[in-house]
Amino acid sequence: MQTSAPCASSGAPEPSPLTPFTSGIEATLAKNARMVAEQVAASLPDAETLLASLPPGAREGSPDTYTRHLVHADPFERFSVMLLVWRPGQFSPVHGHRTWCAYRVLRGTMYERHYRWDPESRTASQVGAVTREAGDTFSVPAGLQHIHALGNASDDVTVSLHIYGVEQSRISTGVNLLVDTVVS
Repeated sequence: MQTSAPCASSGAPEPSPLTPFTSGIEATLAKNARMVAEQVAASLPDAETLLASLPPGAREGSPDTYTRHLVHADPFERFSVMLLVWRPGQFSPVHGHRTWCAYRVLRGTMYERHYRWDPESRTASQVGAVTREAGDTFSVPAGLQHIHALGNASDDVTVSLHIYGVEQSRISTGVNLLVDTVVS
């Protein structure tokens, strides 16, 4: 594979002839993640039905870290569906995604911090935050366009449903793209 040489005058790389193509593919994949979230919002069973699929005792989570429970593995290995249980104060690490993801808050409140990637320093800085209530559905494309950390800042257990574009054996390594952050 051949790559572009840096431009002599500015030191910046010349755009690849594939840039319009790859940008279009990235936009299509991001749109697919939004479409999955729309489908989740339109057709997901009620929260109590989904919560009933958790093993006994799993609704309370673990005191050590948030827990993931596989509730569906696509037979063609295109996606996996997980229920995540978050005790008060439990958060994910700051991460982008290796694959698309859609999630819905089933019970409680999720707190989501947003970050912006700086390719020069190869770090992310927090740029905002949002609270997601039960019933809220959101999607995230693969890559570093949407870096976030999710967690439970409330005093009650929170449960969320996550659909990842990976087969079940790759959930632990094929979803989160961990990034360094700048403390402000």
